[in-house]
Amino acid sequence: MAKTLCDWSKKDISDEFDRLCRITTSPEFVCRKCARCACAARHLCKPKRLENRQATAAATPSLLTPAASW
Repeated sequence: MAKTLCDWSKKDISDEFDRLCRITTSPEFVCRKCARCACAARHLCKPKRLENRQATAAATPSLLTPAASW
């Protein structure tokens, strides 16, 4: 069985950074143990599908865009 993101060490993250980017670019699942996100459940030890992602994304202001009142 392959190592899940939950078990990656700092060295694993550094050595496999390109792979990490591919796995986490469009997350569909979150780990209920450590809160890491991934595109597929197989990358996490206790995965839970993210629900209503599009509705939530549309309703949540971007953290990168300053609010009009700022």
